[in-house]
Amino acid sequence: MSYMGKLLTGWRTYRRRSYPTRGLVVCVVLAFNLTIHRPLGAAQESGAEPMTVISYNPVLLPDSAQGKNLALRISVSARGGHLPIVIFSHGAQYLKDDYIPLTEFWAANGFVVIQPTHIESRSLALPKDDPRLAAVWRSRAEDLRHIIDSLDQVARLVPELKGRMDKDRIYAAGHSFGGHTTSLLLGARVNEPGQGGTLLDRRVKGGILMAPPGLAKGFLNVSWDHIDAPMLVIAGNQDLTAGVNDAWEYHADPYFKSPGSGKAVKCLAVLDGMSHYLGGILGTNHTEERHPEPESVKAIQQITLAFFNEKFDKHEEGVFSAYVAGKRPKILSQVECK
Repeated sequence: MSYMGKLLTGWRTYRRRSYPTRGLVVCVVLAFNLTIHRPLGAAQESGAEPMTVISYNPVLLPDSAQGKNLALRISVSARGGHLPIVIFSHGAQYLKDDYIPLTEFWAANGFVVIQPTHIESRSLALPKDDPRLAAVWRSRAEDLRHIIDSLDQVARLVPELKGRMDKDRIYAAGHSFGGHTTSLLLGARVNEPGQGGTLLDRRVKGGILMAPPGLAKGFLNVSWDHIDAPMLVIAGNQDLTAGVNDAWEYHADPYFKSPGSGKAVKCLAVLDGMSHYLGGILGTNHTEERHPEPESVKAIQQITLAFFNEKFDKHEEGVFSAYVAGKRPKILSQVECK
């Protein structure tokens, strides 16, 4: 099967059920919904009160180069300025409204979180022979780059963001196929015939890859040799898929096969007993995670926040190292850096 074949034929089962939105939802003039609430689990262990999170959804960002409107979900705390930005790329066939346990947690802790819906999402219902799907791996990366190019326009679409985003602190994160997308902006390369080159974007200062595909079957022409930005890879040691990978270590390939030195530190976190959805990071509107594990989700919340804060905030030096050395939960069976 081709490079992206496993993804586009649905090698991850996709099922959805209704999801009651927490908090107050009102319709606003700019034609998106405004959700105001305090996300569960957002309080840090210090006991600090979590900030109220506001989500603007959908925000439609025109993309003339790709001939579409890119639908965004934007989550941000109700107060604060000079906020760093996290652009989150969903897994194959999912959408901007997933992964709320992570994205709202980050927003409650001082980040502007932007979630696009990529073109292969089942919510868009494109036919399988749509020519745009042939290079979906590239289209996804272009989505993230377009968001970065358009941050001023995003602030015009959502005036409440004006003057609050720190465009010098932009990070990327993603799960599964989204982890692969994230790696492209950090410098990973797809070495397919006629599809070479780089999608590196140095405006992205670092990233987090959760359960990325690595060098499993169908993903053999990827290299991470040129990544020179801080990166955290998260994997579950029970993330196995028949016909795709027979060892969880494939999902750690971006860590093992990328260089590590100085400020471009690379880290790996392994969750004991967790499969591809890492205990429930998709959120409660999904049933793919057959064995939800709240402790895993909490561990991912805390280690990703610690990584963001230490690697990208000069005022938070040592917080990631302290978390790893002192208070990490047992479910994080392995954490290493290089």
